[in-house]
Amino acid sequence: MTATIPCLVRKFWQSGLDLLFPPRCAGCGIPGTVWCATCDDRLIKLRARICPLCGGRLPRSGICRNCSTNPLPLPVRSYALYEGPLTRALLQLKYRPNRRLAETMAVWLTSLFQREGWSASMVVAVPLAVSRLRQRGYNQVTLIASALARMLELPYDAKALRRIRDTPSQVGLNPTERWNNVSGAFRSYLSNGSSQTVLLVDDLFTTGATMAACASALKASGVKNLMGLTVARAR
Repeated sequence: MTATIPCLVRKFWQSGLDLLFPPRCAGCGIPGTVWCATCDDRLIKLRARICPLCGGRLPRSGICRNCSTNPLPLPVRSYALYEGPLTRALLQLKYRPNRRLAETMAVWLTSLFQREGWSASMVVAVPLAVSRLRQRGYNQVTLIASALARMLELPYDAKALRRIRDTPSQVGLNPTERWNNVSGAFRSYLSNGSSQTVLLVDDLFTTGATMAACASALKASGVKNLMGLTVARAR
């Protein structure tokens, strides 16, 4: 009974805020909701014929060209392509801490996790560099990952993985430069890594370099079983 009281308080509080400041769809700006049905219908979801390793779209069954030559150290699945309204929504979340939007994305990842039939013992978010975290004040991936952990009823460890080296932005770098840029940039602080099955969460998958670097750090701490989810995937 007592556990439901904070939830009820938050719902009443949010209802009051919605009356004063009606939410707008993060994809198109229409008032009344943080994510509208029209934008949801425009999502290009990644389902049939995907690479079993990186989760990218394939013209036929099998493993994609990238994974056949440079396989990721963990399986990754993405909810939809980084296009249209989803691009605008992720950019909005990156620069404004919209928890309700993060929870909507966590619902998407919950369905994806369950569809894959995966199981995990904890959830970990890809961390920001300390300098960027200070500038922005929050990590948008943390908002998604912590909400996902609540929905899956799993522990969320905010200190399990840290970025130990500031790296330049990945924007504009080619795939090789992206992998070199983040190589060795993360460190895991899990003390019981060998007993954990880690679900690693990020907002966007481009080349897989960041996911791979995080996975390498987690494996160095003894983690043997891990998988990754991202909200979006670049073409």
